[in-house]
Amino acid sequence: METGILAVAPRHTMRRIRTAMQGNVIRALAELIINSDDSYKKLEDEKNSNKSVIEIIYKKDGYRGLFAVRDDAEGMSIKKVRKALTIYGAATSGMQAGKPVRGYFGQGAKDALASMLDGRICTFRNDEFVEYRISMKKDAVRWEIDPPKSATPELRKIHKIGGNGTIAYFIVDPQVAGRVPRFDTLCKELANNYLLRKIMTNPRRKVLVLDQKETKSRRLKYQMPTGNEILVEDFSISYGKYTDFPIHVSIWRAENELTQTGDDREGGLLLLDSNDAVLGVSLFKYDAEPLAARLFGEAVIGNFRELLKNEEPVLREERDGLVDHHPFSKVLIREIEERIEKVVREERLRRQKESQTKIDREEAQRYKKAFNFLNEIAEIEVQELVNLGPSPTDEIEEPPHGFCLYPLSAQITVGKRYAFELRLNTNVIRHGSVIAVVCTNSKIRILTPEIRVSHKNGTGILRKYITVEGTEPNVDGTIRATASSNVAEAKVFVTPEKKGLLYEEGMQFEPGSLTLHPNQPRKVYLLVYVKMIEGGNRIKLSVENPSIHISRDEIVVNEPDAIRHVAKYEFEVWGEGIGEEAIVTAEFESHMALLGIHIRSKKEPPEKSRTGMFKEPRFLFDLKPSQRTSYSRETGEVYIYVNFPSIKHYVGEECQYKKTLGAQILVADIVAERCFYEMAKRKVELGVVIRVETKLEKIRGTAEKLSQKYGKKVHEALVDQNLVNESRTIAQKN
Repeated sequence: METGILAVAPRHTMRRIRTAMQGNVIRALAELIINSDDSYKKLEDEKNSNKSVIEIIYKKDGYRGLFAVRDDAEGMSIKKVRKALTIYGAATSGMQAGKPVRGYFGQGAKDALASMLDGRICTFRNDEFVEYRISMKKDAVRWEIDPPKSATPELRKIHKIGGNGTIAYFIVDPQVAGRVPRFDTLCKELANNYLLRKIMTNPRRKVLVLDQKETKSRRLKYQMPTGNEILVEDFSISYGKYTDFPIHVSIWRAENELTQTGDDREGGLLLLDSNDAVLGVSLFKYDAEPLAARLFGEAVIGNFRELLKNEEPVLREERDGLVDHHPFSKVLIREIEERIEKVVREERLRRQKESQTKIDREEAQRYKKAFNFLNEIAEIEVQELVNLGPSPTDEIEEPPHGFCLYPLSAQITVGKRYAFELRLNTNVIRHGSVIAVVCTNSKIRILTPEIRVSHKNGTGILRKYITVEGTEPNVDGTIRATASSNVAEAKVFVTPEKKGLLYEEGMQFEPGSLTLHPNQPRKVYLLVYVKMIEGGNRIKLSVENPSIHISRDEIVVNEPDAIRHVAKYEFEVWGEGIGEEAIVTAEFESHMALLGIHIRSKKEPPEKSRTGMFKEPRFLFDLKPSQRTSYSRETGEVYIYVNFPSIKHYVGEECQYKKTLGAQILVADIVAERCFYEMAKRKVELGVVIRVETKLEKIRGTAEKLSQKYGKKVHEALVDQNLVNESRTIAQKN
């Protein structure tokens, strides 16, 4: 009998490399970053670590990209290099020896470098320097090791490693394979990559991306979505000859829907071993389930490494999760799916309860009236608008001929927006009509070129607003609104520019507010009026929320930068953590400018039928809400949490008492409170209110003024006045 070991053909190894990497720069960098992290973990395990920085070097060279990953961890001796290169897939990471590393396959760095161009590693260990190269040539993976050298100061300067450490280099050429991402895209995709999630959230690890061409750097972080833990459970599973596998599952429900696909998915359960090595991310059969769209969390699998030490094929070669047909995986997935099913069932019941709280016709009329009014207030109060027409609190009167602009003429200035009121009678301008708005002078911009009249706006006499902006002084024109044969006109005169917010405070942000996706930078400008803040002065930039970052913390004013006495300074803003909000502050002495920042999921929620800042409220049945109400900027919905104790006391746990007088008054109060707060917050973010007191005080003070001005009318709309009169009659009799 003849026996032997079946040799693996080189082309099979090459296929595995191409399958694992797919010419993807992010995947290649992720493998190298994990290698660096593993090296730091081994030092930490030996209590021999005082540094934990991982640097990703990025340089765009024409259409090609030059990349590198550098650490100051263990480094490798010539002996270790030879061992690592001898056998593809050999146990070289330290996992077999019990080290707390992720390098399960013995091929991560080799795959990353071989799949790219000019892949090489330079490593320093105990004053010894070794360089080796890996490439795919002639249907085989080949390596070359240079003889070890003394770690001279010149070599250390070239590779920027002062002690022990390693740097891996490679080139990406789109004409051969792969794409070269932009610097901002690279940062975003690495920071959000699920394989790097535990690294990006590890406070002991500092991951930096350095753009050598632009000489700028950015620290990468990831922050889990905002949400509530809705299930936490420990259990064990058995498999084969092994001791039991303890499993810890923690499932959270996010405030907003999350993306549940791709390497940068926000949702799903992160599958980990007991050393925080990422094995995959999944909701398994619930990945595409709408009721699971907000779920995220972790499943920690204890004793998992025993499977790998015994060469169990339980992980996919592509390094993107479990092999679902493996017997161990089948048991594990079934158990996890049972827990997810429980959560999905609760979510279905919660949504059914919400659907049962749909308002009837009488309530709908009250809510429609109240929220039309709130949106009118928001349109006037929140935007940087000057209302030229009557106050929204004034009694609405019949417009002449059923269609009219107010006022009939007005003076405006350059650099400010103004609101004309368009009043219409739905008996004249029917539902479904489209009103076209133009100006006879192109120097006067119409920012509301079209208005649609919908049943959702109500019936009878309606108010709409037309926003205009003058771009040049000393011009005039006629605003004309047309609906079929109906025409309404108003005359506009643009007078020379007056000193607006920029000239009153000396600076302002452009734009005044910004919405970001996680780890996606955006450019922002600070405009500085140099006649008020002179050259040589330093403006401090700051942000209180540690999840929001700015590319510079100081601007030095230089008068030659100014055009017409206004200098424009650029910087970048980015952040992590869905739902996080912050205000960036620019300060010089008593001068201040504010920039509002909001981070939301890249999964855009639907905005159908969105006609204003606010939509009618939804009653939610979260089990342990931390607040009475919340507000979604994306949908405009005001959420009322029924299970908050004071709310449940009045409306009932099934909302069965929500039409009583007490419940109506409570709902009116909390709706008004939330809407006025959100208006005030947006107003501060836009920089409409600029004073020296704290931002929170500004928001509270502005909300109180809005409540004093409009609160009574909101209550009159939301509360059934027949119940109020009945209650008063009873009180008078007693």
